[in-house]
Amino acid sequence: MAGGKATTLLDAKLLVDAGALMGHALRRACRIFALALFLGSIAMAPVAVQAQPRAGNTKAAVTPKPDAKPAKATPRRQKSAEGARRAAEAENTNGFNIDGRRVRVDVVKAETDLLGPDGRAPAVLILHGARGLGDGSLYYPPAKALAERGINAFVIHYFDGIPQVSKAAPTLHDERERVIAEAVSYVQKQAYVDPERIGVFGLSLGGFHALSLGSRDQRIQAVVNVVGAMPSEVQRRGVHRMPPTLVLHGDRDATVPVRRAYELASLLDEIGAEHEVKIYKGQGHTFRGDAKEDSITRTVDFFERHLGGDRGLLDKELEIDIALAPVVPETETLPIRALTIADEALWAMAEQDAPPGN
Repeated sequence: MAGGKATTLLDAKLLVDAGALMGHALRRACRIFALALFLGSIAMAPVAVQAQPRAGNTKAAVTPKPDAKPAKATPRRQKSAEGARRAAEAENTNGFNIDGRRVRVDVVKAETDLLGPDGRAPAVLILHGARGLGDGSLYYPPAKALAERGINAFVIHYFDGIPQVSKAAPTLHDERERVIAEAVSYVQKQAYVDPERIGVFGLSLGGFHALSLGSRDQRIQAVVNVVGAMPSEVQRRGVHRMPPTLVLHGDRDATVPVRRAYELASLLDEIGAEHEVKIYKGQGHTFRGDAKEDSITRTVDFFERHLGGDRGLLDKELEIDIALAPVVPETETLPIRALTIADEALWAMAEQDAPPGN
């Protein structure tokens, strides 16, 4: 029994020692495994870093919010008219204020050797289109040509007086005309201007306003309308007078159809207003090449005749170059309501799609 008991104690001791050794080995193995994992993660770290894109090379994908508003389109920048203004030697004036807003006015003064004995000369206001002055190439060259013939030319930035964003909107016609009428008063007050000899040149939207103002403002003695038309609302109210008027239009104008020029000619004929009409074959809403040069020459000649010293009104027949323009049948004349709708559509088109400066 003694020998058996001793053997049992010895076996137990051996088991304990063996368990301790196994536990120690297990803990050591765990530590080695953990160390291997740690070292492995360090070894993999550079690969993960290299896989990341460089900052600034790509944009992170952003999921738009359900209620998010679409980003506003960046408005097209208006071309500067500074080059054309300088080429025409136009001077910046102080302009005038209306409702606390400053309206800029540029002037190309008449040649001094062509001034009258009192040091004054006629004046013409130049009105831009629905896209503003653009690069100025449609407005400052005529201004310089007028000055060379002894007529002061004032380029009116009349949009300056309109606080609304959509300055060419049809609903703002009266507001724009109020600014232009104030511009006439400003021009008349200049010491070098003969206040009794004032004309207006308008292109596109400016042509609408030149005609409208000429029909209602006795101070206007001559009007040149280029690719514009008589506003239908003004015609609806009744047009009973117009100063001598020159109408220049292109037969391929898709913004203000040439039909409007013929309708204007008919209106001027009905009220007995002196007028001349020139339709340019193959020209659109902007004259190009020889047509552009001819339009400037006709404009200057017209104002020189009617704002000169002997400005007697002549009883002229309707002048339309039939060889260059097809006759529009009377059946195509639009009723007044349709003209009103057309005005709104045309002005919207002019604001959105017309070339710079129109």
